[in-house]
Amino acid sequence: MLHEIEDLRMERSRTSGRPDFSSAPPVLAHFDLTVEVPADEYSFRLWSALNSVLTLAMSKEFEEDDFPIDTIPAWFSAVCHESDGPVEDFARMGSLRYAEMTGRGPWALRSWLYRFDPEVEVRGWAWWDLTSLPHGGLRLWADTWGEPSFAWEDLRWLLYACGASEVDGPILSRPEVWAAEDSV
Repeated sequence: MLHEIEDLRMERSRTSGRPDFSSAPPVLAHFDLTVEVPADEYSFRLWSALNSVLTLAMSKEFEEDDFPIDTIPAWFSAVCHESDGPVEDFARMGSLRYAEMTGRGPWALRSWLYRFDPEVEVRGWAWWDLTSLPHGGLRLWADTWGEPSFAWEDLRWLLYACGASEVDGPILSRPEVWAAEDSV
């Protein structure tokens, strides 16, 4: 899917506030997350990583040799083996769970960042919202342009790297289901 700069701006704005129901697409995808920390702690990690890459995507050229990564949270750079810093326990455990689920190792930071390049059409999702579930889990909502099958391995990596112990989905749902849930 093509993500124009304006699309990225709208996506970034949804990371800091619940979108209006009238702006919802006809179909959303959701992922149920099991996390072992309070929702606000997990959501802060998720939003900080996503917000930083969306900001870069809106303002920098991805073809630059010296693509700036200093605005990416240090813990995320470390789990992507970009820095020499220690890997936080939650990110290390998430990386191991990701490997168990996919048979793959951690994403290289620059490979992950390039998925957000507005000129590249490989990222098949856009952030929509994060809601809480009655049993204590979280639900991430994504706009997939109604596609039942879409590229989301970059999202799965992000969810596990932020400390999710389980990621179930994607499941397509009507926006009424999303609207009935409470945002985190």
